[in-house]
Amino acid sequence: MRRLFGRKKKDESTTDSEEIELEETAVPSETPAEPEPVAESTPSEATPVTVPEEVISAPEVGGLPHHTSFAERLLYLFEDKNAGAHLQATDEFHLEFMVLGERFWIRKEHMGPVKSGSGAITDEDVFVRVSDAVANELLAAPTFEEFTKIYMRYYKNQQAGKFVKIELRKDMSSLARAGYTRVPLLKLLIGTVR
Repeated sequence: MRRLFGRKKKDESTTDSEEIELEETAVPSETPAEPEPVAESTPSEATPVTVPEEVISAPEVGGLPHHTSFAERLLYLFEDKNAGAHLQATDEFHLEFMVLGERFWIRKEHMGPVKSGSGAITDEDVFVRVSDAVANELLAAPTFEEFTKIYMRYYKNQQAGKFVKIELRKDMSSLARAGYTRVPLLKLLIGTVR
């Protein structure tokens, strides 16, 4: 209350009733101004709004931020220090997914970054189909551990409308050389997490 009225700590001689009266008679310092007319702008004149990255992806401690698409969630997990641990520049993988009615791919070329795109690819290592109900649960998972539990539960115990189906398009030794058995997220995506 003292800060609100600009009083210092020495001025404690006022009583509670005087403070209440002062609050009732206080006038807001700003009066609402009339809105300024907004000039119409064309899309080329629009200025981009930059949002600090901490605001976009500020999860609770040990948690995952909210993502609107499954591809965004996977790309975030590849950058995560736990889920994407042991991912090396020499690793190379090609994953294709069918999730929430969308077909997309995630790939990493030798010495390149992890990329994603929509549509099908021809040389995928693994094809993963996730039902809509499970995809929504995975998007709502607060941590990578919870994400792993949900993914493996529906991979091992498929139900009507709730499933994760994994098709390995290459043999396991080729996948192991590509890094699938070393990176926690890749191990999860091919269903080898224990």
